[in-house]
Amino acid sequence: MKFATTRTALAAIAVSCIAIAPAIAQDSTAAAETATAAAEATVAAEAVDAAVAAVPAAPAAPQPACELHVFPTLEGQAMTTGWLSGFGVVGAIADAASNKNRNISEAEYLKEALGPQMQIDALNSINLVEALKLPPSQIIYETPIADRKITTKAATRLSASKAPCYVELVITQNFYTKKAIYGRSLNNRFIVKDFRTGKDKAALVKGRGGNGLEHFPPKTTDETEAAENELREVFVKNFLEYAKGIKPAK
Repeated sequence: MKFATTRTALAAIAVSCIAIAPAIAQDSTAAAETATAAAEATVAAEAVDAAVAAVPAAPAAPQPACELHVFPTLEGQAMTTGWLSGFGVVGAIADAASNKNRNISEAEYLKEALGPQMQIDALNSINLVEALKLPPSQIIYETPIADRKITTKAATRLSASKAPCYVELVITQNFYTKKAIYGRSLNNRFIVKDFRTGKDKAALVKGRGGNGLEHFPPKTTDETEAAENELREVFVKNFLEYAKGIKPAK
């Protein structure tokens, strides 16, 4: 009786093994197929990487031979005048005295809001080379020169570059004004020196641009962003106004 029971149990185990064998075989086949697919994917990826590596890198575009050197300014001036300025010298003196502290604070604010980096950002927003009617040129921004006598009078190069095709753009003035009749405005002065003729000295092509302001200087901190954005936009407008007077070299 015990032997019969044991034999029956063994038979049941055998049947169970036979039943799960296909499943085990199927799992083994799936694992093998997955491993094969992964290996093939790895080989394909390696082949793509090898193909990409074999393609020579495109040569960098040559830099233009001409150079445009730009010198921002450190200056910031401000002048508010009222009705007293219309009453001769005495009135102008009294007007200046009454607005002295205001002019100082607004000049300092202008130096910060339209500092060298802000001037660079503003000029980078336009095609500077095209505006100045120059051939394709590298634009090189230089460190501002504090001595106004040098920036406004020097006819020689302000940088050490010896490039035969060489032009300078010098910003010489940022000037905010508020007048009783005309309101607020920003004025900027510029100089272009063109050395493309091969001369050691170049003529100074001086000029200015001036346009009105509505938001600068801001009255509250909530207006600061709008006022400073307007300031940079008007700076660009003033430069383009000046650039219209630049004649292309013959």
